[in-house]
Amino acid sequence: MISVFWIGTFVMLFLVFGLLFLATFYQRQFAKIKQMEAELLLKTALESEKKERQRIAKDLHDSVQGDISAIRNYCALLSKKVTDGPEQELIETIINALQQTAENTRLISYKLMPPMLETTGFCAAVLDYFEKLTQSTGKLFSIQADFSELIIPSEQAYELFRIVQEFTQNMLKYGSISECKLVLYETDNGLIIEIVDDGIPFDFKTSYAQSKGSGLSNIKSRLASIDAILNQKQVVAGNHFIITLEKNHD
Repeated sequence: MISVFWIGTFVMLFLVFGLLFLATFYQRQFAKIKQMEAELLLKTALESEKKERQRIAKDLHDSVQGDISAIRNYCALLSKKVTDGPEQELIETIINALQQTAENTRLISYKLMPPMLETTGFCAAVLDYFEKLTQSTGKLFSIQADFSELIIPSEQAYELFRIVQEFTQNMLKYGSISECKLVLYETDNGLIIEIVDDGIPFDFKTSYAQSKGSGLSNIKSRLASIDAILNQKQVVAGNHFIITLEKNHD
């Protein structure tokens, strides 16, 4: 009878531990599935955003700018036929306003989808973007990279470009910077992007947790979508961020 009791006890314990193991196993599997679903939704959302940006940028460039140019040309023809001073001055004002509107539309189209990102790659697009930022803000933006050696796939290049945009806009809005430098290079582990500025120091993790805006959240989401890792280096002044995009060894 004693042996039967112990055998029954061991069987019950075995069943209990077996059930606990199965419950834990399925919980982990369920968590993995939910994580995979979240990652898929994120990538789908970002891809949809990219396509929508491309569509709007193309419409602005091909349609709206074309219409503005046509109206401006009509006004230019009209100005040649009008000799009255006030009317001539009014037409010139309209032409100048149309010229400014065309320029603003071109800039919006560029910000939505920089054409160089698709044609000449990430480094050239960032260089062009930094040159425009330097001209428009009076701050010094520079890039250090071997343009001939760095090849970044288009999907990753797009997300990295948006990450750089978010960082620079955050610097200009909150950081009171005078200079920003971006350094790109490759190691055996993958691509490294260092973003260094001389602005007001801030801790990314703390700011992300406290922020109610979308800028830092966008950075976090885009990093996750391309499996990139963000680290912040402690420096005496300014900020130093390091983005690592690991190589795919599959």
